[in-house]
Amino acid sequence: MPSSPIDVLARHSEHVTAASPPADLLDLPTLAEVLDTLPDPRSRRGRRYRLGPLLALSLLAVLGGATSLKQITRIITGYDPHLRTQAGLPATIRLAASTLGRLLARLDGDAFDTAVYGYLTALTTDPPTTSSPPPHHTPLTGLAVDGKTLRGSRTGDNTVHLLAATHHDTQTVAAQQQVKAKSNEIPAFTPLLRSLDLTSTVITADALHTQHAHAQQVIADGGHYLFIVKGNQPTLHRRLKALPWREAILNDRTDETGHGRREIRRMKICTARPALPFPHAAQAIQIKRRRTTHKTGKTTIVTVYAITSLPPGRVTHTQLAALIRGHWSIEALHHIRDVTYREDTSRVRTGTAPRIMASLRNLAIGLARLIGWTNIAAATDHYRSHPTDGLQLLGFTN
Repeated sequence: MPSSPIDVLARHSEHVTAASPPADLLDLPTLAEVLDTLPDPRSRRGRRYRLGPLLALSLLAVLGGATSLKQITRIITGYDPHLRTQAGLPATIRLAASTLGRLLARLDGDAFDTAVYGYLTALTTDPPTTSSPPPHHTPLTGLAVDGKTLRGSRTGDNTVHLLAATHHDTQTVAAQQQVKAKSNEIPAFTPLLRSLDLTSTVITADALHTQHAHAQQVIADGGHYLFIVKGNQPTLHRRLKALPWREAILNDRTDETGHGRREIRRMKICTARPALPFPHAAQAIQIKRRRTTHKTGKTTIVTVYAITSLPPGRVTHTQLAALIRGHWSIEALHHIRDVTYREDTSRVRTGTAPRIMASLRNLAIGLARLIGWTNIAAATDHYRSHPTDGLQLLGFTN
């Protein structure tokens, strides 16, 4: 029986500042067991290593900072033979980066994402309670939808582009879709959210996804939306700008200093008028951002408009402002993948391998966040130096 992440968190407490540890998972399968159920593209005669343990140990290598296939195979080969045996691989292993690359390139990307993000969802799902609060009192969670291009995956005219939905609070990915070649993110929005329970969820997205069909889908699935409005919806944008913002009261103000700048955000809310041309619109929002760069002294002021299906009083003004800011958690996730894992410089290009590698990075970051790490670079340093802790995290050792 695998150990619970709560036990692992206690063992790692001297290295980690705990945020919100996941629920007790003693009854859940290990990640290796989950991944072992994936369709295996290899010929039966050519399978030297079980699929689940091999992919799980690849994740642990990424958790320790591996940024390439060569680094992954080198780390797996360097693990203690006894630990490899516990994980389900032979004590003696000869794994080539090209062999691993061919395997990842042939995996079913949809099946892999369903498995790993289902695993992350199980980690973050609270056990059911005996009594449920009234719907208007149920806490809401933010889910940010945004895309990312894997720049190093370019082959000819095609580059892998992924659309993902990420939890604001934990920075864990709930679902991911690959955008079809010569298309854009809009058609991928519906299949991305189709498998998710949107009850008590607020979908946040940038202006590209401010589409009538997207709003109707989110509401039909039991969720709420909070969309940024720009020039791609010219009539709506013009109506929002024409609202009486000068007479509206200031609903929220934040003043933050960090990253070499000071940013003041001012938010005003206006109850949407019946003629506002967008389905289920309940409130319009104006955000003014005043940003001053300390080094240059330059100040810029940007005005952004948003629209939401949340009715007045469903959340406080502070919570609504937090949902708007929380959308950028997905941008922070993309930044970590590019800076810590050097994703944009990765030259993994064949088949589904770029998508699988991106999911391994998402999963490594999500697990580190859930166990309490606030600095992913520090987490990779720790698990590189203490691989046994990483093996404990997935239940390979007690």
